[in-house]
Amino acid sequence: EYRPGDLIWLQPFNPDAAPTALTRAMNRDCLVPRPGGRFAFGRLIDRRGTLAGLLPPGAGQKQVVVDNPAWIAVAIMLVRPL
Repeated sequence: EYRPGDLIWLQPFNPDAAPTALTRAMNRDCLVPRPGGRFAFGRLIDRRGTLAGLLPPGAGQKQVVVDNPAWIAVAIMLVRPL
């Protein structure tokens, strides 16, 4: 669960160069670049070939598929101000 004002720290990696990092990223929240300068954020639930499947947070959200992302950044820390 994320709330307004939360800060998420991410650690990027190249999905083609680090297969073990990709394995550790499965079922974790990730940020992935999309075409046109946009980004997709959600739980990395599928990786087949060049496709990365993300499930955005929140009930009833549809899976977002990104083809051949340049990088994937895994959430490593959540900072919530008091």
